Amino acid sequence: MTSTGGARRAAHQARHPRVPRWVGQLGLAGVPEALAGLTILVYNELFEHFPFPGSERSPEAAFVDIWWCLFAGVTGRWPRLGTVGVGIGFVASIALGLPASPTMLTLFIPIVSNAAHGRPTLQNATALTYWAGALAWTIPQTANSVEVVQTIIIWAIMIGLAWLSGRTIQRLRREGEHQFALRGEALRSQRRSIARDLHDTVSYATATMIMRAEQIKLRSTDPELIRDLDFIIATGRRSVRDLRGMMETLRRNDPDLEASTQAPRQLLTPTEALRRQQAELAAHGLRLQISADDGLDGLHDSVREALARLIVEATSNMVKYAARGPCQLIVEAQDDAVEAVFTNQIAAGGLPRTAPGLGLGLVGASERVKALGGELETSTVGSTWILRARLPVGE
Repeated sequence: MTSTGGARRAAHQARHPRVPRWVGQLGLAGVPEALAGLTILVYNELFEHFPFPGSERSPEAAFVDIWWCLFAGVTGRWPRLGTVGVGIGFVASIALGLPASPTMLTLFIPIVSNAAHGRPTLQNATALTYWAGALAWTIPQTANSVEVVQTIIIWAIMIGLAWLSGRTIQRLRREGEHQFALRGEALRSQRRSIARDLHDTVSYATATMIMRAEQIKLRSTDPELIRDLDFIIATGRRSVRDLRGMMETLRRNDPDLEASTQAPRQLLTPTEALRRQQAELAAHGLRLQISADDGLDGLHDSVREALARLIVEATSNMVKYAARGPCQLIVEAQDDAVEAVFTNQIAAGGLPRTAPGLGLGLVGASERVKALGGELETSTVGSTWILRARLPVGE
């Protein structure tokens, strides 16, 4: 009950996120900081230093105003550079004895930006440093002790609000990312569930009928019955291929990835699969030792295709997790079945595939084998990874 309730809550949150995703992405590109710095600069120039008589300011003051807005604006892209640049603006203003101006508002930009970008240490250091700098700059311009206390309190409140705003933006951004991840996982879970239902019902039943029709065909001598069976087998194989394509599309790891961007699945013979995968393993520093019976390409179509796909999936798994060195593949064709064994050494830190459900490739391989009435199992013995498969070939 608890697991089901948690899954339902996750699905509900995925469908109805409390925070829009764009909120979680706020500030990542550095555009908000640049716009804020530009806005403060334009306001300062238009309303504080418009060229009327008596509004002139020194070139040093104009340079410092531009300096503050410039470095505050680049904080989103280069946080340390922008933070230090605004701090240098404090030092220059104090050293030159410049009066306070609206450009002081830029000191809040690095405080908010550093938190929004997930840099709490830099944000805390920036808030304390800027508070001390603001007091050192503005307290000498106060007239009495009452104004000094007011200045200290006002700056503490304003910088505290900036600090809190930055942390809030960061929390909202993380929540947005979490909601997006929940939505993706809910979609993946739903797609995997549909794929399993298709496999457990239609795909399995169709593959079983194909196998039975092939067995009847081998025992039959009636030409008309053989033609009917050939039609049933061909139609069933097309249906199974279509179903497999649907299942692979549904099980894709990225639910937003369009199926059209995926390369179409090629139908290989076991010999072609062995040759191609042996070359791929060699390119990754692995040596595939093959012991395979002749005549694998002469198996029934469904068995031949399943074996080729199994070779591709198993050797691709070797590329991901095998230690550099030899790998082994043994394929034996018996009267009633084909047996294949894959072994390799697991690389240090690798993740052995101890269950077919851990990866899309082995899930598909297991489904294809079981749909034909076969068996597939994986195991590890020490540092050796082993995959065994048995495919019936009919009577």
